[in-house]
Amino acid sequence: MRSPSEPSRREFLSRLAATGVAASLRPRSAGAAAAVADDAAFFASLRDRFLIPPGVAYCNTGTLGASPREVVDALAAGARALESGLAEWPYEKPDGEPLTGYQQLVDVRAAVGRVVGAGAAEIALTQNATMGMSFLANGLDLAAGDEVVSTDQEHPGGICAWRLQAKRRGVVVKELPLDSALPGGPDAILKLFADAITPRTRVVMFSHVTSGLGVRMPARELCALARERGALALVDGAQAVGQIVVDVAEVGCDAYVASPHKWMLAPKGTGFLYLRRAAQDRFWTTLASAAFEDRERGAFRFMQYGTGSVPLVQALQAALRFMDAAGLDRVARYDAALTKRLRDGLARIPSVRLRSPADSRLAAAITTFRVEGMTGKALQDALWARRVRVRSQGDEKGVRLSAHLYVSPADVDTVLEVVAGLRA
Repeated sequence: MRSPSEPSRREFLSRLAATGVAASLRPRSAGAAAAVADDAAFFASLRDRFLIPPGVAYCNTGTLGASPREVVDALAAGARALESGLAEWPYEKPDGEPLTGYQQLVDVRAAVGRVVGAGAAEIALTQNATMGMSFLANGLDLAAGDEVVSTDQEHPGGICAWRLQAKRRGVVVKELPLDSALPGGPDAILKLFADAITPRTRVVMFSHVTSGLGVRMPARELCALARERGALALVDGAQAVGQIVVDVAEVGCDAYVASPHKWMLAPKGTGFLYLRRAAQDRFWTTLASAAFEDRERGAFRFMQYGTGSVPLVQALQAALRFMDAAGLDRVARYDAALTKRLRDGLARIPSVRLRSPADSRLAAAITTFRVEGMTGKALQDALWARRVRVRSQGDEKGVRLSAHLYVSPADVDTVLEVVAGLRA
């Protein structure tokens, strides 16, 4: 029976159809246990909005999110509409052209901005976080000896743009050993960065949530440290937006890049770059078209990528509506509850070695663990034999499990049952 506090599927879909911003769906029941139960029932009611086959637990959102039907349908309908109406557009004005990359798309940028607490003028649409980070790294006037302070656990799409600057311009990239600080919690991470920053440091760059181990970094404190030392604070949010609630003003960063095709469930090949208005003049545009010098319209000059896909943008909007109706705060709470259930269960299995930090202050909805004596591939295959999709991270780390809204508590229990029964 549906709880009085649980919105019906019809109510949820009506919220998706609304043109305004849907209110987050918060259970009215008192107590943490009741909230968890309400959340589990609510997200179970949305499970059939996805094309994931019955009986499959998809736990690889850290690579790609599974888009709901609303997003898939928007993408398909948009492609049909574009091709059937291609001849009708007279090309007399740029806005509304059957292509993107030249249009301002202010409404779309405003919708993206609402997700992270930014204005449209601070948002540029990109293909993914890698593209956004490359725009940032290539857009700065850095000289030989200038320093970029980061970690040794960044995704290649986040760190390699800076390694390129090291190779091309002699920039010094400090990739700090993050593992050494994790046992000490947020304070130890902050000290690791503080000790590495010098008067030559121009940039502090880190992941809000790291890709490999799911470390939730003390982002606000790191950004404050960067500002205090006169450096730019740049954040890779590919694994954060849609998993945790993000407010770029609260984080205090100068720039933030994201890939909504992960935890925001948007179509593959969508991304955005947040660039604080006051910091925009610090960056050149490195992908240029007619508006590359147009500073009046804010971050628009950073999305001059030429011909792009209108249906992709329309499907991105559908994903934003879906997640807004579900409630980003509710998604974050549910993902955290799934992760706690998983980690509590893994802690009771003697052969398991947790590679993600055990400190709850650093925890996110990514859990990386291994089983003593088993390769990462063998553990991945053992879980897939029970139709649980995780991703191997190599023999030393094991597998990475992403617990997102289409994963159920029963799916987590299946993982624990499989792992408990494994013999190396």
